[in-house]
Amino acid sequence: MDAHGWAAGVMTGLRWVAHVLAVQALLVLGTLAGGVVLGLAPALDAGGRVLARLPAGDPSPHVWAEFWRAWRAGWRRANVVAAPLAAVGALLAVDAWVVTAADGPVRAALGLGLGIVGAWTLVVLAYLPAVLRRYSDPAPAAWRFLALAPALGPGTALGVLLAAVVWAATCWVAPPLAVLGGLAVPLLATGWLVDVRLDRLDARVAAAT
Repeated sequence: MDAHGWAAGVMTGLRWVAHVLAVQALLVLGTLAGGVVLGLAPALDAGGRVLARLPAGDPSPHVWAEFWRAWRAGWRRANVVAAPLAAVGALLAVDAWVVTAADGPVRAALGLGLGIVGAWTLVVLAYLPAVLRRYSDPAPAAWRFLALAPALGPGTALGVLLAAVVWAATCWVAPPLAVLGGLAVPLLATGWLVDVRLDRLDARVAAAT
């Protein structure tokens, strides 16, 4: 690689790092701005829109302004589409408490069920920002697609879970990375995986019509 190509690669890498750090801070602020419960989905939507421009080779020149513009514009739709996920999250929290109180085979069975539902929910959550960004279907149609997405794309689902596990292990070994990249890194990685999957689906639908 020549010096110019090397320098361009370094600049691209630094731009990615800067975007990830900025979006991580904005995800926290956006979540808090909505009182956590009503802030998380819009923050993921807005952060996903900013980060999706990196793999596309079109990084945002105004990360702060673009994030908050998307956060405000998509607040209502993001919360409506994410409402079932919020309910499932609350149910998982209750189930996790029940598992800790159980014992023996009951605890093992409940733990297995909790793990399966939790993994499914994690994959659905990975699809959420891309679905909000790419489609404008009514909420019921979005709910149906999100609920079935892990089963319809098992390879993508496995990739999402693997990315989450690798990032969790990385943060376990190097805790400062959890603060610096927290949600932004998996949002970028899983968002790219989901976009690849949705590109294929969209191409298939376009070919069929």
